[in-house]
Amino acid sequence: MGLNQLQTSLESIKTGDREVFLEIMEFYTTVKFIQNLTDINRKYARDLERDEFGKIKIDLTNPHILEDMDYFRPAALHFQKFKKYTTLYPNVSPNSAYVRFWKEEARRCRDGYTRDSDGEWIPGPYYFYLNYSPILRNIIVPGTKRLIRKREFADVYDGNYLLFHYIQQAKEAGQHAGLLKRRGVGFSYIGGSGLARLLIIGDTSLNWSDLQAFAIASEKEYLTKDGILNKFDSNVSWCASHTPWPRLKSKDSLNNMVWEMGYTDQEGLSQGTKNSVIGVTTQGNPEHARGKRGTMYYDEWGLFPNLLKTWSIARESTEEGDFAHSTMIGGGTGGTEGADFAGAEEMCYNPKGYNIYSIPNVFDKNVNGTSPFAMFYPAYLNRIGCYDKDGNSDVIKALLEIIKRRVEIKYNSTDPNTLVQHKAEMCITPQEAIMRREGSIFPVVDIKEYMSEISPDINKFLSAHYVGSLKSTTAGEIVWDKKEMHPVLRNYPLHDELDKVGCVEIYEMPHRMTDNSIPFWRYIAGIDPIDVDESTYTNSLGSIFIFDTWTDRIVAEYTGRPRLASEFYEVCIKLLRFYNATANYENNLKGLFQYFDSTRNLQYLCDTPQVLRDMEYVKGNMFGNRSKGTTASKIINSWSRKLQADWLIEDAYAPPEEDEKDASGNIIQKPRLMNLHKVRSIGYLKELLAWNPDDNFDRISAMGMLMILRADREKFEQHKYEDKVKTVLDDPWFKRWGKFGNKPKVVNPAKNIEAFRYTTNKN
Repeated sequence: MGLNQLQTSLESIKTGDREVFLEIMEFYTTVKFIQNLTDINRKYARDLERDEFGKIKIDLTNPHILEDMDYFRPAALHFQKFKKYTTLYPNVSPNSAYVRFWKEEARRCRDGYTRDSDGEWIPGPYYFYLNYSPILRNIIVPGTKRLIRKREFADVYDGNYLLFHYIQQAKEAGQHAGLLKRRGVGFSYIGGSGLARLLIIGDTSLNWSDLQAFAIASEKEYLTKDGILNKFDSNVSWCASHTPWPRLKSKDSLNNMVWEMGYTDQEGLSQGTKNSVIGVTTQGNPEHARGKRGTMYYDEWGLFPNLLKTWSIARESTEEGDFAHSTMIGGGTGGTEGADFAGAEEMCYNPKGYNIYSIPNVFDKNVNGTSPFAMFYPAYLNRIGCYDKDGNSDVIKALLEIIKRRVEIKYNSTDPNTLVQHKAEMCITPQEAIMRREGSIFPVVDIKEYMSEISPDINKFLSAHYVGSLKSTTAGEIVWDKKEMHPVLRNYPLHDELDKVGCVEIYEMPHRMTDNSIPFWRYIAGIDPIDVDESTYTNSLGSIFIFDTWTDRIVAEYTGRPRLASEFYEVCIKLLRFYNATANYENNLKGLFQYFDSTRNLQYLCDTPQVLRDMEYVKGNMFGNRSKGTTASKIINSWSRKLQADWLIEDAYAPPEEDEKDASGNIIQKPRLMNLHKVRSIGYLKELLAWNPDDNFDRISAMGMLMILRADREKFEQHKYEDKVKTVLDDPWFKRWGKFGNKPKVVNPAKNIEAFRYTTNKN
């Protein structure tokens, strides 16, 4: 494994903690971006192709090594040395060296700066950020592990270099920019600098006056309390104090979040560039973004209710046809509470649907650029103490420190969400960044690992499924029809699919006995019903899962929203008849019961599970619709999710004939597989990852009903086993043994329920 000279040697860390080393190797061998950054043949600027202007063409997914980057910080370095930007004497003459100096600096801030020797260059906003936007930086106290915060100019970091070039490429493509990032990359400083630049000197040499720019967030505190706008305001004040650029403002209010560059002359007329910056808070109402024509920075878009609708409304004001006159730039960090992060996640993984500039996804495991993504800023870029003087990251050293920290948390914390939170905020892959910390009981880490394994060859994975419909023959038999009337729904949330009808997806056909019959108790089902006909005002879907109790696997699914609710009920009946299954369903809605009753199919609906009565989740005698299925309540839904979480991490069923043996006849130990690794429903996996207390998750609801019925069956089997043991103990033979004081040892049936289930299933 050849690493370039920027990286810590893998051999030097191989003798350390084995768990840490293996984790590093896992990321090194599965994440293409890490491989590109550490490649021994990584190029320099001088090796790259140039455009017609002599500038190198930047590959965001396979970056070159940065050299002599202080070349792009001349003004900042001069200020650090002399406490001023120039020693030239102020002179207002247009031909003076002083005026020429500031005109050139303004040009660089607008149009960028290129090094002719090798074609290296940076965009205008990056030049302004490096030279005219001092920030509060973490500075290492020599000889200690202590950091102090000090206002200084930013150094060049390869992560920031790539981010500014990504935004520049998005602008030139007439598109917008989206960023998923680790905590602490300074996005609010970058956004504040961008707004200050637009207010003070404009955008380009052709477009520097009468500009509007906006900072948008869901709440005011995200903008003004250590957010973009207070950092923007500080940046504007800095430039007013140390440059001759425009400083007079006709409007200037952090409280009202409005600034306008200009002044009123003696005749009462407005003069100046009239560039303005405005803060906008949506407070959950996407309409607040309507009509905003100008560059927009979305701060904390991981904490943004209704982000997708807000973005779509604002987008119409920034584009005309296939062109864009303004750019929207959004950034956010993972590890947020609630459902608000779902919008940012959707836009990063499906950027083309939101006109976000996309690049190949080289950031996730085993994807290798086969799918599009927005921009990702991982934790292994620019970690303090893990980069050189030009900002090139020592990725291996950074990974070593990050994973060591994870192992420490893993073995020294009793709260499992602590590690999830840390991974989300200091993320190595985008999948880690989208972990939420609201306390989901589902094994999100394992689910993400499983998804990353199947994603690279997802078409092959899905090709084993039967996709189509079920139909009735003239003899009344239900048979499989592979004809696809509608596309299968596998997304969560839905990506504005016009056809929400869906179709049946079978993972395993029903297993039959030698007489071609299907045992009545082998298959069970769970249903999350719908009660009204198709509606354009909701994305709620009906969902049914079929489950094999002998193998503990999901074998079939239908999730969709037909035109009529009765069409959904009919699909459910066909699936239940096809598998000879009994279903538990949410009986809060009456439509499904009435349809099954009128069509004489009530035998396929289970009675209210006895296990709910035993646990006192339901009381009293039920009649009509309430005599069947389960009444969903907060406590029952919570229990059903726990049942799902427990089932997902249980060992997967593996029949003895699947065991492989070595030459000596010993069984070869395979990696432990959980039930999770046998789940083939992509939609269900996506819902498990996205679950939060606020949104609607139809597949999880259907599986919850199924798991309650499964628990009821297990309870019944346990009672049946205990009754059988009691019957045996009543035999006179056992009573005679009692006379001699040698009672036979009776095995606790509760501890042997799995053995009983296996025997019963086998028979």
